[in-house]
Amino acid sequence: MALSHKLNRLWNEASDYVDFTRAYATMPFRPNYIRRKWEGDDSLANARRVAVFNHFDKKGVVHDYVLYHLRELKRAGFTIVFTSNSPKFPQANIELLKPLVGRILWRRNVGYDFGAFKDGIAQVPDVQALEMLLVTNDSIYGPLQDLGEIIAKADPGKADIWGITDCWSHYYHLQSYFVLFHPQALRAAAFKRFWGRLPYYRHKHWVVKYGEIGLTQFFLRHGLRCQALFPYRSMVASVAPRIEAYLLETKPEKDPVRYRYLEMLARFLREGVALNQTHFFWDELLVTARCPFIKRDLLQHNPIAIPFLHHWETLMNEVSPYDGELIIKHLERSMRNRVY
Repeated sequence: MALSHKLNRLWNEASDYVDFTRAYATMPFRPNYIRRKWEGDDSLANARRVAVFNHFDKKGVVHDYVLYHLRELKRAGFTIVFTSNSPKFPQANIELLKPLVGRILWRRNVGYDFGAFKDGIAQVPDVQALEMLLVTNDSIYGPLQDLGEIIAKADPGKADIWGITDCWSHYYHLQSYFVLFHPQALRAAAFKRFWGRLPYYRHKHWVVKYGEIGLTQFFLRHGLRCQALFPYRSMVASVAPRIEAYLLETKPEKDPVRYRYLEMLARFLREGVALNQTHFFWDELLVTARCPFIKRDLLQHNPIAIPFLHHWETLMNEVSPYDGELIIKHLERSMRNRVY
């Protein structure tokens, strides 16, 4: 068994490095992975704000929660380049999307979101002339709050690149489900260099390392300011004292599940463990901070078994006018062996 695991690990590592080499070797011959392209009703030529929105669904369905997100982006002044990495893309999608977007790209799922962002950005006639560029995707439900107000808080005087949340896992980085670039970043030589030199990796390991984590680290090295609207360190500073107070004041037998969970969380925070706040602090982000998004994989999979997640709809209804049925309809079609 040990030998089998070792061989499997070696095979995966070798496969990883073959992909790394292939990605760089094929760059001169594959300028993009677009299969088909359609024009939307909005014009990219005159756009001041552009959002590149990436979509993936195994059956090619553009769900209602995605359409709502697109409408809110449009209402916030963005012209949308809609990219889909889905293996299928029915013609019915075109009719749904055309009134909401400037261009639709159906592409092969090479490079995951970052391959799609790269191909989508390349559709913008003059990136340097934009007031702002946003890259985002369908891995989030929302916006739960007014998107225009959220965008207004991303002050170009304080940072050149903004994310909703940040993360310290591996290296510090803005979480890539929503990254906003202001003119200082768009006009920097580093912007063109990053996207121009980013290969289309097929293995997610490299996309995370050189895409999500690499983006923030690359721009920081080139002197650009990166900041999150809901910083992890601020969240910890707010939450940690309350958790410690709860543990001191509460007997474990009174609420054993909550006590054990918060005891574990307190230990992580004391030791400086880098946690994913969109999972561990989802309720704090939602209710107290009024974060505009909730991560889709949290409700679909709950990968780290966060307790009491079934309260999400009640808590959301207390702080947001968002229609929870949009989330429920998607979960009904996508979840297996789990109910939230």
